[in-house]
This record gives sequence, structure tokens and C-alpha cells, in this order.
Amino acid sequence: MKLGAAISALLRQYGVEHVFGIPGVHTLELFRDIETSGVEMVVPRHEQGAGYMADAYSRVTGRPGVCYLITGPGVTNAMTPIAQAWHDSTPLLVIASTVERAQFDAHRGTLHDTPDLAEVLRPFTLISENATSAEHAVRVIDEAFARWRTERPRPVYLGIPLDLLAEEVGELTRPALAAAPSAASAAAPTLPAAAASLLSAAERPVIIAGGGARHDGPAVAELAERLTAPVILTGNAKGLLAADHPLFAGVSGFFPSAHRLLESADLVIALGTEIADSEGFVAPPVGPRLPRILRVDIDPAATHPQQPNPPIVMRVAEFAAAALAQLPEQSGESIEAGHAHAAEVRTELAEALAESPYGPWITAIEHAIPADTVLAADSAQVAYQSHALLRLDTPGRWLAPYGFGTLGPALPMAIGAAVGAPGRPVVALSGDGGSLFTLTELATLADLDAAVVVVIWDNGGYGEIEKSFEREGIRPAGVRASARDLAAIARGFGIHAVDVTEPAGLETELRAAIERRGPAVIVVAAPEGLRVSGGLRAG
Repeated sequence: MKLGAAISALLRQYGVEHVFGIPGVHTLELFRDIETSGVEMVVPRHEQGAGYMADAYSRVTGRPGVCYLITGPGVTNAMTPIAQAWHDSTPLLVIASTVERAQFDAHRGTLHDTPDLAEVLRPFTLISENATSAEHAVRVIDEAFARWRTERPRPVYLGIPLDLLAEEVGELTRPALAAAPSAASAAAPTLPAAAASLLSAAERPVIIAGGGARHDGPAVAELAERLTAPVILTGNAKGLLAADHPLFAGVSGFFPSAHRLLESADLVIALGTEIADSEGFVAPPVGPRLPRILRVDIDPAATHPQQPNPPIVMRVAEFAAAALAQLPEQSGESIEAGHAHAAEVRTELAEALAESPYGPWITAIEHAIPADTVLAADSAQVAYQSHALLRLDTPGRWLAPYGFGTLGPALPMAIGAAVGAPGRPVVALSGDGGSLFTLTELATLADLDAAVVVVIWDNGGYGEIEKSFEREGIRPAGVRASARDLAAIARGFGIHAVDVTEPAGLETELRAAIERRGPAVIVVAAPEGLRVSGGLRAG
């Protein structure tokens, strides 16, 4: 067996079921006999799509997403989703071909030759190496899976030279796992004394829970209830606490009531979150003044301008268990106060939804989707508003990479989510401008015949950028950029597509499209007051 084929068989031993990539002349060996390896191939129309699909696949399955990419342009095409995965701590395994070992650093005009891509990708990865032997490749793959279990998960890049991919190596075997300690011998996690004192003394604690806590919803809820601490979620934790939970205090820290809640707290407990500027936790005077921060993170280097001490390096569920073992039950008076503080934020959110011109559209989406729907959000106005205002009651359903903030991920991420969770409906929320970055992935969607509904908010261009120009007193330029008939384009790919002009029509068509359980595109014509109004046309 040649190394290329042996890699796929090896990955199957780690539980890999899908790879995302486009075959090319430099990856023929990676795709050799792939259909017999037990690994299924998903072929996008651009390597950027492969990266986004693998990212979303990882988010919905909890397993690493894997890409097979060609030398040079295949990797550079995927750099944006790789950087996005780094930003959101998503485990991706990017395996790419490279030029032959004898041609490293020669730069003689070899096809796809580039300077050392392992070095280029190092800032965006947990591991980035070019393999020099089959044994080296196996070590890198095993190290990646081992470190993802214990460290902040981020992308891993493995470049394999063409001549090495074609070497006969026989079957590869996953190295034996070190024996895990038995349940009887494993010590229960304990809190540092200083952390235990802070928790016991806190009278007005507030929890910020992020993506690192998204698999630990019950533990976070139990800890919040013991502390009677309102919980603010980041976008990557949206749904971790149900929207009607008495301690739910919204998603992100952008709202004035969330600022007041944080500034009145005597302890902010940050669970698996960057406490990111992009979630509204910027430094004063723009953002809230945070009191003492008790931070829990598996990354020992995690820091924040208002954080006085290093984080407690624990997983969120472990921290919650250790804290609950030491904390007493709260009094009725404390419970009432915590509930009242969280309710203040929820009241402001309800008022914001009622007053927002996007509110009826968000409500239409919320009413139309089943309880297990996964939503992939793009950088688009209706999606921005949904980030905070659309209510979800279970985690892992909101895929919104707003920290990195690129355009175009919603459609390919929706496809990756559908591959990873084939029994669940998936909805992509995109804008007309952003959708054009990756619209060719409609061909992939049609090939897969997946149950993905793409909702495109058509406001005639880049509406959010136009508003940014106006806020700065600059004449908008380049914001009127859109396709003329997005529904017709979708129908050209053989996908059912409709246009709607009212929220009621969106709710009806979205519900019908989900019930059909196949690909669909719904183009929403934004009302006049929400359309791009002027400026110099892009082109």
C-alpha cells in the first residue's frame, strides 16, 4: 500500500469518516482507493469551501474536520477558513501534497511550487510540519489527535511530498494510546484555594460562557443555579442555556443592560471564552468595566486587559464539578436577585426585537425552524441581528464565525453541517454580497442533495458597510454590489428557489423548504428602508 492510500486507512482508525477536498494532479495518491478505506469524500468547488465545510463538520460532530488539498494554490485558497478555525478554536487536519523532497527550496518553476507553506501556516496552527518520512507523518497525525484532547483545539497542517505519497509503506497503524487512569484511581478535580474563596465570597457573580463550554451546558446551568449567577453567552455558546431560563442574560455584551449587569457584579466567572472584543467585551470606556475576573480555560496563556491573574487551567465541566462540591445552596433572597438581574437583560432583548426593523424577519425564521435545526450565519445584517435576538434553546446550533468576520462562510458551513448531521435540517443565513463569495458551492449542495435551505437577505449590496461609511461621515463607495437574480442562479444549479418580500412569506417558504428535506434557496428582498441606497457602484 502506498502512503497516500495508507493515510486514509490510518485516519479511519481515528474515527475519521469524511474528508473535504478537490482531487488534483498532486493529490492523486491521497485519493487512491479512498472508497475502500471507509472514508467518504466530499468534493467542494473551491478549497475555501473545503475549509469552511470541515470547520462546520467539526462543530456539529465534535470530531476534527479533515481536508485533502493540493500543493500551493490549494492550500493558499484555504488559508481564510484555516485562520477562521484558529480564531474559533476548531480542530482541522489539513493534509496537503508538497513538491518532492529533492525540490524543497529549489524554486525551479515546478508546478504549484511555493515557499515553505508549513512556515507560512505556523501562526494559524497548533502544529505545522512537512513530513520527511512515513513515520514522521504518522507521528504528526497522532500528536494532533492527542493534543486536541488536552489543549485548545486549533488547525494542524501536514505537508507530504509527492515522492513520499507514492512510496510503498504497507498498512499504517495508530500508535497505542497510553492507558487512562481508572475511575477509582483518578483524583477528583479540586479548586485552587484562592478561586474557592472568591466563589464563596461573591454576592453578585455573573458568568460569561463561551465556545469552550458549549458541550458542558448542564454543568454551567447547575453552577449558575448554585451561585444564582446570571449567564451571558457568547455566540459560540448560543443555546447553551435556554432562552427562557431564569438566569439567561442574553448573547454577547453589546446591550446597555448587559453592561450594567457586568459592572454591578463583584465577580465575573469567564468559562471557556476569550472575553472577546467582537462579543462586546471591549475595554472601557466603550465596553463595560469588568470587576474581578475568575477565568477558566484550557489555554494557560489566555488573558484579557482587565484580568488580574492567569486562568485556572481546567475544562469547564471539571471546574463546575469542583466548585459545586464546595459551594453551599443559596438563600431565597439571592435567588430572587439573580433572577431579577437576568430578567432585566431579557426585557431589553425583547424590546430590541420588537423595535428592530429586522425583528419580524427574525421571528419568522424562529417560528419556521424545528427545534434541532442548525443555522450557519454569514456576515449579513439579518444574521448579525439574529446573533443576539434569535432564540435557541440547545447548543451547537448556531455557527457564526464573527470573531474572524469573513464573508461567505454560511453556505459551505451549512453543507459541512449537513454532512456531519445528516438527519437534521440546516439553514444558512447569508447576504447577497457575502453569498457571492462562495455561491458556486450550490453545485456541491446539489450533488449531495442535502437538506440545506439557504436564506439570502438581498439588500442590493453591502448594507452594513454603507452604514459604517455613513457613521464616519464618508460618502459610501463600492457598496452597491449584487447579483441581478439570485433565485435564477440557484435554479441554474437545479435547486428549488423562490423570492419572498414579506416576513409571512419567509416563514411559509422556509417551513415548506425544510419539510421537503432537500436543497432550497429563499431570496428575501429587503424592504426599501433596509436596502443599500447609494454610493459609487463596485465594479
